[in-house]
Amino acid sequence: MKSIRIALLDDHALIRHGLAAHLGNEPLFELVGSYSTSRELIAGLATAPADVLLLDYALGPNELDGVSLIRAIRSKAPDCRILVLSTHHDPSTVALALRVGARGFVGKGEELSALIGAIHAVASGEVYLNAEMSYSVAEATTQGMTSGTDETGDGLQAASLSAREREVIRCYLAGMTVTQIAEKFNRSKKTISTQKAAAFRKLGVKTNNGLFKIKEMLGAP
Repeated sequence: MKSIRIALLDDHALIRHGLAAHLGNEPLFELVGSYSTSRELIAGLATAPADVLLLDYALGPNELDGVSLIRAIRSKAPDCRILVLSTHHDPSTVALALRVGARGFVGKGEELSALIGAIHAVASGEVYLNAEMSYSVAEATTQGMTSGTDETGDGLQAASLSAREREVIRCYLAGMTVTQIAEKFNRSKKTISTQKAAAFRKLGVKTNNGLFKIKEMLGAP
């Protein structure tokens, strides 16, 4: 059987080296690159193409957010299938990663055998989620559809944001500041900031620019 070329991006050295060591012991796996930054990864994929990329969804503050990084990789290396590894695997994060081009999602708490199975599945063209994750994503999507959300509708609701988090994000996208939003809803600035941060995490973005980049996908006015 043909070996599966694997690239790895994770900004935690211990995780990166540990994964590299384990994957190197698999007879059908060939590790073609191990990277700590997205810039190194994109440059590396140009010279050492991979069949499957293991991608840490939440990198450091100076890195691209998960959504933007997946899109960049899909543009620069369209033949590389992306398998996300993350400690953050709530349904909204998983659904958004798949929507922008990931082919699978594995929580970092899962067993190594699950990761190996996921790599084989994604390399063969399948989409991989474990049973619990599949159920959670399907349930969140169903809830969004039964409350009037479809693929072209309110992405904020489909991403399982709370009603107050949706209010904050809609106002923010409309150009309001945290102070103005706090005054509008008679909440403290700290509360608004907390709700904004929670919404960012669920949407898989880290920066204001990241939020505005996915504005059209969210269907927000």
